[in-house]
Amino acid sequence: MILKDIINKLNNLYPESLKQSYDNVGLMVGRTTKDIKTVLLALDLTRDVMDEAINLKVDLIITHHPILYYPLSLIDTDKDPGSIVRDLIKYDISNYSLHTNFDQVKMNDYLADMIGIKNKEILSEKENLGVYGDIEPVNIQDFINDLKNILKFESCEYYGAQDLKVKKVGIIGGSGASRIYQAKEKDLDLFITGDVSYSKAIESKRLNLNVLDVGHEIEALFMDVIEADLLSLDKSFKIYKSQTRVIQYKRY
Repeated sequence: MILKDIINKLNNLYPESLKQSYDNVGLMVGRTTKDIKTVLLALDLTRDVMDEAINLKVDLIITHHPILYYPLSLIDTDKDPGSIVRDLIKYDISNYSLHTNFDQVKMNDYLADMIGIKNKEILSEKENLGVYGDIEPVNIQDFINDLKNILKFESCEYYGAQDLKVKKVGIIGGSGASRIYQAKEKDLDLFITGDVSYSKAIESKRLNLNVLDVGHEIEALFMDVIEADLLSLDKSFKIYKSQTRVIQYKRY
């Protein structure tokens, strides 16, 4: 199947027009006439992921986060991201990205279903971003332990009351700390997101809002969803999910 047909399928499911104004989605590098047989799915196109794609001899890399986020005034092929762009062209590997358009259509609703949120509503109506609703009442420690098992992440940061009984939860996958004010307006017991800075943690305390920072690792479900979408289009695709951890760290 040629890349153009794959893009049309994904664009019908996750219209590029739904992206946030600051975002960049769609075809990053490649040619729409390329015949696609093998695909690598990843959250980010890092050097390690690029090397993984070369070793696997894939035709297409589909990522959640775009490698070309800001306009480039220089492409230095000795340094990333220039060297990655170089290798995409050299090895004739295309790269397509679905980010905030995917988030609006699928990410947060999917996460909410996995958590068991009922009576779902939109958290930030202006941006059509995030989901909140009710869950079966549970203490915060049990909730966190269950969440780690459900969403397959190893560690998190919790800012809030230690004796909290969680009944009303909101979630934004990825970086949603700037929406703590909307979360407060919804009178949530707990707001779940990633990239909570020290200053946002202090502000959430001032607001008396309990916040759980689960990082970006929960966005790995992106790969499961896109894999299913591709196989519904053509079951002959050979699809790999990146085994590369984007950021190497150990929490002590």
